[in-house]
Amino acid sequence: MPPEHQVGSSNLSGRTRSALPRRGAMPGKFLLPAVLACVTAIPTLVSSTGFSQPAQVNPPTPAARADHGTVSARSLPAIFISALAEVKSRSHVPVLLPTGLSGPLAGAKAAIVDGATMGKYSISLYYSLGEGDTGFAAFFTADTSPDYDPRELGNVREVSLAHGLPGYFRPVSCGGSCAPANLWWQESGVLYQIQLSMSPEESERAQQRAIVRVADSAILAGPR
Repeated sequence: MPPEHQVGSSNLSGRTRSALPRRGAMPGKFLLPAVLACVTAIPTLVSSTGFSQPAQVNPPTPAARADHGTVSARSLPAIFISALAEVKSRSHVPVLLPTGLSGPLAGAKAAIVDGATMGKYSISLYYSLGEGDTGFAAFFTADTSPDYDPRELGNVREVSLAHGLPGYFRPVSCGGSCAPANLWWQESGVLYQIQLSMSPEESERAQQRAIVRVADSAILAGPR
């Protein structure tokens, strides 16, 4: 089964070429001087037309880069730096993390590595440590050999993610305790999962927008 952080539990789980001007026909006695004049003018023409200069290519705009599945900056929030180093020292799984912390993640203050092996890692974010579930903010995990398929889980619907990847979203659910919003997707043979701590009072549409935004940011940033 997928890892789940239950609120109310103590678990911390995108060549052209110019030609010289054409000259009209000339009388024979003027032909040689004209040819010499052309030869003499060639360096000037080459210099003035810029043939000898490298082509100036404008860098792609951020929008164009996004169209090709990249982002203008792959910045990593400082909160992740230590945790990322720890995970990369112990796991070979490509790590996907968002480039910014906004919305439900804006107040997160600490990142904890819950586990890391050759084929799996998990990182939790907390608003504060030592306060149990009230401090939990988010959960990021990846597994090369999951023992479940998110499409088979209950209350899950398919959503569209960056690069055209299908994702599987499940909103906050409450029983004796509340489970966070979840999103799963598969990329390069790895099953990724994100959980966000959100209020059950928020609409499912708002929950979906928030968690998809985080996932898209991580996917577009690429492996860390």
